[in-house]
Amino acid sequence: MHSTIFQCVAFLMLSQSLSLLLLFSWFMDHAHAAYNCSSPPSFNNFDINSCCRTPEINLGNVPQKCQKHVNQLKSANEKYPAFAHLCYPDCIYRETGALANGKLQMDKVRAFLQEQVHRRDREIVPHIVRSFETCTENIHGHMKLTNQQSYKVLTQGCSPYAAMIYSCVNAETFLNCPTKMWKTDQPCIVAKQFAHQCNPLPHVPLPMS
Repeated sequence: MHSTIFQCVAFLMLSQSLSLLLLFSWFMDHAHAAYNCSSPPSFNNFDINSCCRTPEINLGNVPQKCQKHVNQLKSANEKYPAFAHLCYPDCIYRETGALANGKLQMDKVRAFLQEQVHRRDREIVPHIVRSFETCTENIHGHMKLTNQQSYKVLTQGCSPYAAMIYSCVNAETFLNCPTKMWKTDQPCIVAKQFAHQCNPLPHVPLPMS
């Protein structure tokens, strides 16, 4: 938020004092807020996705190829965009070399991000890489505990593995967004606090078989 500059010095000082008091009061209310996880905060149509600026990534023609792939699946629904389909992340990761034989290739992930993320957004690359590492470790740990080598292909036409990694990485990167790319608006702060408390790793439901 940006402070408004008033012509009247006295009014400016009063306004600043009130603003500081309100900010302090809000911070004290939220610093140790305990949220009801079954009742998310209301953001009044605020776009939470804008809190952490999305980096510009050169995906070439991969989105078009994956849109075509998803639209050819029996589970495709014309009411929803292709990128909302469970199998869209699976296609994106396969086409970029990040996913091979059902396994995430971290060396490919690192190389792709370092080469294809726009230079002005490179600061976020290490954060995304760490998100991939954290999410895969967590999900693979769950798979080991449940004696699963892989997740079975669902009726949608793919395994949920890639979609789980994709959603987890997005959530983890949101929580660890670089200061330079983070918007300090109040709804963003509340959203991060709520996510920390109510949406722990791996940030997505995990199948039991």
